[in-house]
Amino acid sequence: MDRSLLPLALLALSPLACAAGDGTEVATRDAGAAPRDVGAARDTGVRRDAPAVVDRPPVAMDAPPAAMDVPPVAVDRPAAMDVPPVFVDRPAPVDLGAPVDLGRDAGSITLGDAWSPERDAGDPTPRDVDRVLGGAPSDSASRFGGADDAARAPSIVYPEDGTVLPPNLTGFEVHFRPGAGNDLFEVSLRGDRGALRVFTRCTVVADGCVLSLDEPAYAELARVAQPSGDVALAVRATSAAGGGVGRSATRSLGVTNFDVRGGLYYWAASSGTINRYEFGRAGARTEPFLRGDPINCVGCHVLSRDGSRIMAGRFIPAPSATRIFDVTTRAPLSPDYGANFGTFSPDVRWLLTSDGNRLALRDPVNGNEVPGLAPGTAGSHPDWSRGGRSAVFSRPRTSFPIFGTPGHNGPADLFAIPWGGASFGAAATLVRADGTRNNNYYPSYSPDDAWVLFNRAEGNSNHNVDAQLWVVPAGGGSPTRLARADLADSMGNSWPKWAPFVQRFHGEPLMWFTFSSRRDYGLRLRQQSREAPMRTTQLWMAAFRPGRVATVEASTPAFWLPFQSLSEGNHIAQWAEQVQRQGCTSDRDCVQAERCLPISTGAVAVYRCVVP
Repeated sequence: MDRSLLPLALLALSPLACAAGDGTEVATRDAGAAPRDVGAARDTGVRRDAPAVVDRPPVAMDAPPAAMDVPPVAVDRPAAMDVPPVFVDRPAPVDLGAPVDLGRDAGSITLGDAWSPERDAGDPTPRDVDRVLGGAPSDSASRFGGADDAARAPSIVYPEDGTVLPPNLTGFEVHFRPGAGNDLFEVSLRGDRGALRVFTRCTVVADGCVLSLDEPAYAELARVAQPSGDVALAVRATSAAGGGVGRSATRSLGVTNFDVRGGLYYWAASSGTINRYEFGRAGARTEPFLRGDPINCVGCHVLSRDGSRIMAGRFIPAPSATRIFDVTTRAPLSPDYGANFGTFSPDVRWLLTSDGNRLALRDPVNGNEVPGLAPGTAGSHPDWSRGGRSAVFSRPRTSFPIFGTPGHNGPADLFAIPWGGASFGAAATLVRADGTRNNNYYPSYSPDDAWVLFNRAEGNSNHNVDAQLWVVPAGGGSPTRLARADLADSMGNSWPKWAPFVQRFHGEPLMWFTFSSRRDYGLRLRQQSREAPMRTTQLWMAAFRPGRVATVEASTPAFWLPFQSLSEGNHIAQWAEQVQRQGCTSDRDCVQAERCLPISTGAVAVYRCVVP
């Protein structure tokens, strides 16, 4: 093959190249559904109390902000753009201290601010709260006095039984099938402090009904769940004209008392854009961060843990033309270099990258390679530990191709490599490949550095529908499949990444993780009858409970992240401990589509550029 045509061939073959969409039919949100009410800000002790945003017309997102524009790249080889590197002083070295013994006992987890503060769960007075929605009669509660009728029983479709949720999940939905002869429904969520009962008509989606909880309703759910966090979900159904009453089977849910915090940056494939969402900010919505297009897309990316830097690649991952950006200003800090994957050291003084074949240690300011890693070290998918003492990566046993690649075949092992402060030592095997499902890849350190989450599959690591979710102790040991989060085989559960903080639930440690999946989303996204390449990839989130790693309950069933679009594939969800925003005094200080608005930081409101 003519070498100049190779990138075009890779573009045609690689699912990581931006696509026009996954081609999946999606049940959209009912246009007649009540709009979500952002609600008043609340003092929760976890930066959720930003002043309510004034209701504004939707902001047009078609024109990209000037700072987000990505110039086209030559097809034969990613060309360096004429942007001189910006040199800034490196921060002073961070004393990471001695290695910490990170056992499964919660008392031994002592790394920095790994524990999130517990939120104020609100009024502890037990009470039931009724809400009437969707054109239901105002006296709906009185219309469920008929005799029990099993033939009219509705059935819950989503969420799965045993799902655990954070208390700040705006946009959560309950999906159910209505049962025979019913047109009035009571969705009940009962906890220690009473029940939230929502009376509604059927908002039709596919062959069932969907109830969306706005922010005030979900806040009430979080309140009634405490202090145990246990919630019983059930749906009753009848006719508004009278008659028997059907009741669904009850599903058990959990609602923690710790807000999810941090910034989640993900790749929206069909638009070629990196979007972000800020957990922990009232009224948050999806924001385009680095905008591309279906040809010159921005895709592979990684954030520093503090959220100050992003490494983002453009166009074909063979390898991608990659740059380092300052997150606050979106200004490029480096010229282009070839890389598909990377990880910043926790003090943001180093950057470990891979073109899919070999690792390179770089300066995170200008992207230049620096000493500290043996030249030609084979490896891909690196991740630096939160404590900074080691990195983990994948390495296939087969020979490497000439050019960079977005994926590799099995057998592939996972390796841990120690970091001495200025250079890496010798790598040691963490997970060894065996059997037919022998490709281990996309490793990620947990926020307490005690565990490594990774994918395992048969075949290539790139966009593999066979991908499963596994976890292994960071010090070595037997891997465990996260079966409840996986749901089933052939779900394409890929790119697992940890949320940045350790929390607690039911008196034990809990850590959230996200991943991409080609599973169904209740009634809104039904696609298992389609060929795997035609299924839409969406972002999902589940909980890991290290104290139960020897059981099937090591993970919980996953829930769909409500801020994403169902109309395009979403991948590569990367976390940062916080969203770094541009300070401002007026809208003129912000890029297009952002406004200068107050964000509360405790007792003081500061102004930052946000999408309203």
